[in-house]
Amino acid sequence: MIIARESMQDVLERSRFAIRWGGVLGLVCHPIYYLVWTYILPQPYDNLPLRLSAAFICIPLIVQAHWPKQFNRALLIYWHVCLIYVLPFVCTFLAIRNAFSTMWMMTEVMMIFIMALCIDNPFLLMGCIGIGVFSGGLAAVASSPVPIVLTTANQSDLALLPVVVLCSMAFSHAISKGRIFVEKNRALQALAGSIAHEMRNPLSQLKHVLDRVEETLPALTDAARIPTLAGTGAAPLYRHLAHGQLSIERGLRVIAMTLDEVSAKQIHSDSLTYLSAAATTRKALDEYGFADKKERSKVRLVVLEDFTFKVDETVYLFTLFNLIKNALHHIAPLPTATLTLTVDRHSVTVRDTGSGIAPEILPHLFEPFRTAGNSAGTGLGLAYCQRAMRAFGGSIACKSEAGKFTQFTLQFPAVTESEVAGHERAIVARTTTLLNGKHVLLADDDAAQRERTRRTLSKLGTQVSEAENGLVALAMLQQGTHYDLVLMDVNMPVLDGYTATERLRAGRDHPNWNVLVAAYTSEPGNVARVLARRAGMDDMISKSCSVMELFTSLQALFDNGNRRELSQRFDDFSGKSILVADDDTYSRLVAKAYLERFGASVIEAQHGEAVLERLDEDVAIDAIVVDMNMPGMGGLETAAAIRARTDAYANVPIIALTGQSDIGAVQACMAVGMNEVMVKPVQVGSLYACLTRQFARLHGGGAPATMTQAAASSAQAGAAAPAARLIAIEESDLLDDNHLGELAALGLLDEPFVNGIEQIRLLIAQLGASAAARDLDAAHGALHLLLGASGNMGAKALHQFTRQIYPRTLEGEWPAEPDWLGRIDRLGERSADALHRYLAAASADRARDDRRDRPAQPGPASTSGLAVREN
Repeated sequence: MIIARESMQDVLERSRFAIRWGGVLGLVCHPIYYLVWTYILPQPYDNLPLRLSAAFICIPLIVQAHWPKQFNRALLIYWHVCLIYVLPFVCTFLAIRNAFSTMWMMTEVMMIFIMALCIDNPFLLMGCIGIGVFSGGLAAVASSPVPIVLTTANQSDLALLPVVVLCSMAFSHAISKGRIFVEKNRALQALAGSIAHEMRNPLSQLKHVLDRVEETLPALTDAARIPTLAGTGAAPLYRHLAHGQLSIERGLRVIAMTLDEVSAKQIHSDSLTYLSAAATTRKALDEYGFADKKERSKVRLVVLEDFTFKVDETVYLFTLFNLIKNALHHIAPLPTATLTLTVDRHSVTVRDTGSGIAPEILPHLFEPFRTAGNSAGTGLGLAYCQRAMRAFGGSIACKSEAGKFTQFTLQFPAVTESEVAGHERAIVARTTTLLNGKHVLLADDDAAQRERTRRTLSKLGTQVSEAENGLVALAMLQQGTHYDLVLMDVNMPVLDGYTATERLRAGRDHPNWNVLVAAYTSEPGNVARVLARRAGMDDMISKSCSVMELFTSLQALFDNGNRRELSQRFDDFSGKSILVADDDTYSRLVAKAYLERFGASVIEAQHGEAVLERLDEDVAIDAIVVDMNMPGMGGLETAAAIRARTDAYANVPIIALTGQSDIGAVQACMAVGMNEVMVKPVQVGSLYACLTRQFARLHGGGAPATMTQAAASSAQAGAAAPAARLIAIEESDLLDDNHLGELAALGLLDEPFVNGIEQIRLLIAQLGASAAARDLDAAHGALHLLLGASGNMGAKALHQFTRQIYPRTLEGEWPAEPDWLGRIDRLGERSADALHRYLAAASADRARDDRRDRPAQPGPASTSGLAVREN
């Protein structure tokens, strides 16, 4: 646990009780002791003006609660000045004037320990006592009419004072440590409360999802018959399942964010990538777990000027989730309050019209363990936001006016066009290296879409084959031709992509049964991702993504599931026995399901002792997948015990599963002899590739691995529920210039591009005819094709609006937006005209560049077509 350095305000708040009652005792005790030492137990010397002055300066301490707030900082200083004068100065002055008699030596000792009770910092204590004793001593010597003479007994007593001071410092230190321990426990309790509070929302959503699943399942009217679900009955189940998985992923994000902040986990710069601020912010709204439609309606996104920033997408989403959550908490009691996210000129602002933040809280808003009006939180969220923005090279600031608004501004460093261009060139170069010579099958019923994708991939040296539906694709895959990747549209006539992939995975008697398959689709939402995984697809790639996003997705696909070289020897894990050790039953079930899908038999264990027991039973085990943290014997101890054996199990591959992705955890696993480390939640492609590497190593007789890579981090959640996607679209923002620039750089602004523009016009006309005939199926088909075409052509506003209205057609309903048909008709016409103008301007620029460059560059032109132009 990392506790932030205390501010003066923190010390003041903790000391208020001592200040109040210290003032009362100082005011009362000095006059009383003067009367006692003068009239009841007379002493050689006392001083009434000194006593009264000490009592008088204590009065402001008693009424400190009524000090003006602007003088609070001075209160702490005044408190320590009073302590110095009232205790060590006065006591030392009177002790010297009384020649350090035994009674006054006892008073001096008592004074030192009272100071230790009031000041819990040992060094500050020593300083205050030193100042008071020194100044009191000088004053006593200077005011004494006769020289001060110390007896031998007095000198012996004085020799004890340094020991008393050291004891008081130790006492002060003990008090300080005890206070820190108590505050640490309180912080841990607050952390537990925060996690419980934050998890309530996703778990409530998950409960709602399970309730809907229960309602959707058919009744068991006949105990001897298992009911079956038709397609219309299964669709709601998959939708509920997708929403449930999204809720779980949100909950895992909350836990990861909280624990990262508590451990002050470093945000590594190598995880930063270049992203669109508008698109990434819109994704945050898509994925945020709003309580209901009413809460979602309070939030809007305004994009004044999009820009490119360099961030870790997950960390940025966490940051926005924190700010959105805090804002919604404060505007919840206000029916008319709103929350607006604005993207403009290297900044993202989050502004709510709620109750505001008190001025005295603002300077301390980003300190760990500080909250403002939210008793259920730990105050870790804003500290995390600040640390995230610093890791991005930016900053976060807050402005607020009580009763009016609160605005957080995220300021990002400028990213130059040349920097982005260099990044894009690196992506193109790496993707070219990865895909050059690969054979890709493109299955899509949209001929124009196939043509555009084929031309893009061909630029990378990829051999592309085409199929117009799933049945043709399946027939091609079942022949002898070897393929490295299948880009499979999910909605196709004759045979859809889901069914084609299921049949492909089921037939293990042909060489392509385990080829990489990506759902290449315009379908929005997490539902398509769930259906793709269920069908056996390895990943999902959006048709509307930019060229660079497509290349990045292909890189990730091959990195996570690259098994071409090894699959010649290990197409599956048939005959392999794998031991999975984890105290979490659900985690074991997930890993077991993954492994059994590849033909392995799985043995389960709940802790390290059970793993060793299985090995002692001499059961055939080919690999061990073990969780790092288990009750009793954890993963590290288990691996160390296995490596210390003298039998054949000493070299069995051991894969670590852990929720920790820092380098320390990885090094600890390597140190005890583990072969690889995988970060939870484990993905099927990563687990398969990991075990395949280890089996191939053993099969080849290579030396045991000493260093491996950490597995990929948690998969990101898909888009949110359709109801939560309504975002205002500015019709003036018609085109995606970045996407069109990528098309131009790749030489794709050609005849197929012109045909694509005409296809947009044709699809909108078909959509109008379908709406007039009230043919919902035909309208759904036209919208499906329009979604992909507009995204690939760079018709940004049209694509965004189509994304909003399309999901309702998936559920068998017409779009609910008013004048949706008229609006999409206007957007389509304007987008098509704008695309024609862009094409004409690009052609003119290209011709002008050719005329300018021709004299200086004789000879044949470059045929690579892959250089990213710097504007």
